[in-house]
Amino acid sequence: MPPLRQRKPGNTADEDDSSEHQEDGGVSNGQQAQNKPLSNPPPTPAPSPLLDTVCTFGAQTFTTDQGLKIIQWSSWAIAYLTASSRQHKETLSPALQKLSGEVSFTRYVLRFYGFFQSLEGYRSGSWAGGSWDNPKIAKIAKYLMAGSMLFYYPLEHVAYAGWQLPTLSKFSRDNANKMSALSCIFWTTYIIGDFWASCLKWNELKKKLNDLGRLLAIKKRDDDKAGMMEVEKEQHAVAKRIRIVKLQVVRCLLFILPSVNWSLPNWATNPLLGELPLNGLMLAEAYTSVYQTLVGMRG
Repeated sequence: MPPLRQRKPGNTADEDDSSEHQEDGGVSNGQQAQNKPLSNPPPTPAPSPLLDTVCTFGAQTFTTDQGLKIIQWSSWAIAYLTASSRQHKETLSPALQKLSGEVSFTRYVLRFYGFFQSLEGYRSGSWAGGSWDNPKIAKIAKYLMAGSMLFYYPLEHVAYAGWQLPTLSKFSRDNANKMSALSCIFWTTYIIGDFWASCLKWNELKKKLNDLGRLLAIKKRDDDKAGMMEVEKEQHAVAKRIRIVKLQVVRCLLFILPSVNWSLPNWATNPLLGELPLNGLMLAEAYTSVYQTLVGMRG
């Protein structure tokens, strides 16, 4: 997206002129300007929660990829549903199939940033999503999740080059498919680690929510209204985190079969899953991921 051009203030020239005075004691330009009625500034548009959400959503590589997933798998779904239609099977359906494939390769380009994000997550431990009482969560996030992605992304780049630049690369399409299968083994490792860590987070957050419930009962018994409000606020925050973690577990379950399918050596010629169950799971995950992000963005 081209950078936004800053609009110059409409009264810049007036401000410059107001600093210049006549040497012969005449009326300055600034004094003349004071006698002129000032034009009313344009009204400030009311904040738009929808625009704020969309702009925030599109400002990050991760959420941009989520939006592209919606386009990719929704295009496939409409193409699949219209493939048997006499009216659309030769026009709309193949066009949307082509669009789905092109968006898929666009998402490969976005993955060029993934290696560095994974390296940062491995070094800092940021993929754990904060501090947790259970030390396993940080270790899983570092070694299983970030560590596996350090191998996943370079292998994806090799596969992408084999598919898109067959005359320049030494990899045939079959070898590119094998590189993709190898990368998906590391992706499957990531999903398993993500599922494991999410379950541990879920248990820890449930325990914290129960503790807050007992604390709230004490505050009510003592008629501590300020304390009650503080505990209820914390309860709301923990409940929101639990909801996000639950959605992450759902996403892992939707991902696991497709990841295993694409990890097999002959995934392109003899896939484990058919088109409908495979792409249907990916479609469901795409919408779940966007919903999860929107839940996290809301207060």
